[in-house]
Amino acid sequence: MSGESVRDVRPRTWLDAFPWLQGVAHGEQARWDAAITDADAAERRQRLGQVVDLAMDRLTRWTVGQIFPALDPDSDLHLLALPTRARNVLSRCGHTTTGDLLGLSLDDMFDWQGIGSGTIAAILHELAEVSLSGEVAVLSQAMTEPVRRASAANQGTSDLGWLRSLADDIAQIATWQTAIGKPTEPIIAKSMVAGVPDEVVKAWQRLKALTAGEILNESALAKDVAELLDDAFRELDTRGVFVLQQRLFADKPATLEELGTQLGVTRERVRQVEGRARTAMLNRLSVGALNMVAMTARAMIGTVRPLSDLLVHLPALARTVASVDQPAWRVIDRLDDAYEIEDGWCVVPTLSAAKELTRTHLGEHANQHGIALLGDLQLVTTTTPERREEFTRAWLSTCGYVIDGDRVITRTRSMDDYAAAILSIHGAPMSAEEIADQFVSERSVRSLRNAMSLDDRFERVDRDRWALTEWGMEAYAGVRSVIRQELAKAGGRINLDPLIELVTGRYSVAASSIIAYASALPFETRDGVVRLVGTSRVARKAPERTSRMFRWDTAWAYRVRVTHDHLRGSGSVAPMAVAGILSMTYGEKRQLNSVLGPQSINFSGTQPAFGTIRRFLLEDDIPIDAEVFLVIGDDNSFTVQAVPALQDDPLADALALVGAPPGLDKEAARRAFAAAVKLPADAPVLSIIGTYRERGDTDIADLLTSIRQQLETGESTKRPHQTANVDDILELL
Repeated sequence: MSGESVRDVRPRTWLDAFPWLQGVAHGEQARWDAAITDADAAERRQRLGQVVDLAMDRLTRWTVGQIFPALDPDSDLHLLALPTRARNVLSRCGHTTTGDLLGLSLDDMFDWQGIGSGTIAAILHELAEVSLSGEVAVLSQAMTEPVRRASAANQGTSDLGWLRSLADDIAQIATWQTAIGKPTEPIIAKSMVAGVPDEVVKAWQRLKALTAGEILNESALAKDVAELLDDAFRELDTRGVFVLQQRLFADKPATLEELGTQLGVTRERVRQVEGRARTAMLNRLSVGALNMVAMTARAMIGTVRPLSDLLVHLPALARTVASVDQPAWRVIDRLDDAYEIEDGWCVVPTLSAAKELTRTHLGEHANQHGIALLGDLQLVTTTTPERREEFTRAWLSTCGYVIDGDRVITRTRSMDDYAAAILSIHGAPMSAEEIADQFVSERSVRSLRNAMSLDDRFERVDRDRWALTEWGMEAYAGVRSVIRQELAKAGGRINLDPLIELVTGRYSVAASSIIAYASALPFETRDGVVRLVGTSRVARKAPERTSRMFRWDTAWAYRVRVTHDHLRGSGSVAPMAVAGILSMTYGEKRQLNSVLGPQSINFSGTQPAFGTIRRFLLEDDIPIDAEVFLVIGDDNSFTVQAVPALQDDPLADALALVGAPPGLDKEAARRAFAAAVKLPADAPVLSIIGTYRERGDTDIADLLTSIRQQLETGESTKRPHQTANVDDILELL
């Protein structure tokens, strides 16, 4: 192809202004080929809104200049009808003209601080409006003709001999089926029953053995996906291929300025060349055999699949596309935003979304110590079930989880969580040093010992041997051990007053301490009688045992952090407890009522999933990294509520994280924290803290621990600095 193959004209149709619509608006090319001037004001606004939605959904890696090729770079941004928040962020970033935005991708704009996708959509809408009055580089017939040709059948056949043979075999089987009274059965059955004539069996075998090599000629057989992509690149001019190679397919993309210097053109010219080339390739990928390969890859990936496993079924994706010296899978991945391929993994829609799904899935299958069995996990798609565990191990390692034998440890950030998991796996008491030796990263044994001493999940059963409290082993020393011993002597029940008299008479322990211990796990005090709590637990997937899920007066609220995928309009995984709340069964889809229209919840995968909440985030302009509550009402209603900003005040922050009203006094706050996890209204503070920690809400548990005295007595005092050795203190108990 010679020359630039473009001509500058004022955009006449919507496709003139936004050429990439041909590749992403499947089946609607005729609609977008209409003249812009034929649309009235209402239709014009509607179409521009659709253009912006398509760009935000499919072209997040594209730059503003590529999305709006007719945009005048000299337009003053201050003259656009933008909302105040948009004006502020543009001013803060130093952008004054449309030319300042041309090199920014939509991903870059999403990274701006303090704005949501609603503000970004408003900016894009104004840019789209401005671009309709500018000039656009229209693809020439020489560039667009290959796209039209690709949608037609272009595979050559070797000869018609195979077709005559095929017809003879089909007729042979059809004649036989008619003769035996089964004319409506499929011609190609899965198998042949005994007694079928030899000539019919041979015809059936020939049909099943027919290959593409017997149908297509040598030239057509060479057109695998790599060659088809190569053909598409050969339709571009050499500059377009070079720019894509250096920008789209490079591990470290070159800047527009660097390429402009190499090519001897302006930065703006490089941007135009890249936009035209990328549009042409996207169009080629949307039709014909290339489209079928891309669609097959999307379907086979599922959510997570090893690249090596995908290439077993689509081997041509591993072949190199000579024009850009890249494997075919990488070319399609960089052109198609529907999935990502990174570090040997294929994920849908993004790597961050796949990791979030993994985190939620592990939470549903993990026990109270954050341990899940590898054999229970259904994370990785593969057609070789015998390798599923191998692939699962590799994927979890990629996500940063620790694997111990056939178990995965999901909580390793804090020493005490990690230690509880190790003890649970080991199943017997261990020394602090033995536990620390199991950590993947070096930790201080002394710090670990101190952490376990302050955590009610652990019991010291020897001078330096530790067990899980739930095992019920006799403690080495301390009030808890004495209470357990006295309960054993008394047959499992003992009155609180005699217990206080007995223990205070033998040890220097305050009566208040005995009362506190007797009211906390593993004990309970009812009607003045102390006893051990039963070992049975509420089902792990119940909402009150689900991390980040809280009971409000007439609803359940699930706290999530807003991600890029939420703002793109993707769905998001939900904990299994949601299915229980709504009494959903596998395969069911439910529509909840909301002020913004029906909200879908599907239960078609390994666990339930919320439909897109993008419209709720747009309504309140909620940005990435903000936290929100997804609220499911008892009346089958749905809403999204923002979590108030944290104030570095433990009580206020804890109330905000469970969705309780601010400013509660200590008694009302204690009841609110208990109600959020369905504990009795009179539950002791220590039990409330233990419940949050067991659920995995360690952030809330830590906040409540810091204000425990305030919640119990109303006094707010600073915790004294501990200087004594913990072992020495325990010896005195």
